[in-house]
Parts: sequence; structure tokens; C-alpha cells
Amino acid sequence: MTIYLIRHGQTNGNRDRIVQTPDTPLSDLGHQQAKQLAQRFRDIPISHILCSDYIRTQQTVAPLLALKQSTFSLQPLLRERSFGDLRGRAYDEIDADFFSEGYSPPNGETHPQFIERVNLAWEAILTSYQNTQDSLSQGSLIVMTHGLVLRELINHHLIINNGISPLSDFQNTCITEVDGADKKTILRLCDAHHLDDQSVLGAIV
Repeated sequence: MTIYLIRHGQTNGNRDRIVQTPDTPLSDLGHQQAKQLAQRFRDIPISHILCSDYIRTQQTVAPLLALKQSTFSLQPLLRERSFGDLRGRAYDEIDADFFSEGYSPPNGETHPQFIERVNLAWEAILTSYQNTQDSLSQGSLIVMTHGLVLRELINHHLIINNGISPLSDFQNTCITEVDGADKKTILRLCDAHHLDDQSVLGAIV
């Protein structure tokens, strides 16, 4: 079985380069991407879906939950990094490299605080995956989260084999597949081919 780490669908904040708030919903394109993502998992057994409690992640898993007979739980540790008072502002209006490790956003999470939370999130992921293996269904685990969380999970907890192309970006609804045997090795990195698959598009009503 496998652990699938997935980024949420597109929002208008993604498109317009705005620091997002927890209640930022999916755009129309994001809802379409969520349907395409669900079709990608049509024939894959999924025991459980672990999801950030932000609106955009919950909206992304909604088509999956409609399609699969999976259990579901929200996990606040999977939230995107909080940029505090910067949320709601356009990137171009911020006179700082707020993604840098040394930057501390006002009333937000410092980089060390964020890393500590991501480490706890990984522990929660492993516990949830173990629970799926102890259950009768023994399907795979889907983890629905955010771009910066995925980046830190990959940097600090996972192994990328030499045969996998280097990561350039975390596209919306991209899938990173982690080997369930060692819970470390990445089998596919940020795969978003389902967004281009015409057979998947045709399957969506």
C-alpha cells in the first residue's frame, strides 16, 4: 500500500499571487481539478483520507469522498504555514522575501515553528497510515495538504531516488507517492498528469 501526498486545487489566491487566508476557497478551475484528481483514484483502494482543515483542502477532497468508500478526518497540523498579518496581501505589496527561512511574519509562524509543526504532521501521517494497515480494508492513505507543507515533508522526511526528475514546482493537485513499505522512498514526485489526461476529462460528468 501507498501514502499519497497531495496539494489542494487552484484558488484565485494562487492565480493572483496573494498570501492566502484559511477560508480561501477553490476557484472554478480548482473545482475542476478536484474532479479530475478523484477520477485518477477511481480504481485505487483508499482506506483513509487525512486532510488539512482549511476550506480549499476540504473542497479538493469532496469529489474523492463522493467516489470512494473511505474514512476521513481533519488534521490541523497539515495547515499551510501561517503568515499572520501578511495574509490577504498581494506578493508584490510585501517588501520582504517572506518565504526566506530568516523572515518572521508579524503574528505568524517563524520557519523553525513551521518545521516543528510539519514534523508533528509527519508523525500523525505515519500513525494514520499504520491504522489503515491494521484495518480490514488495508487500502492506501491520501494526505491532502498545502505546497509549503509538502516541500518540507519531502526535504526532511523523504528520499528522492536518482531516477526521478528534480522538483521544480508543486502544481495544484499534484500527487507525490511514497512507498508504503519503508515510508520514505518517493515513487512519483509531484505528478499532475491527471490534469492532462483526456480519458479522465471524459469520465467527469
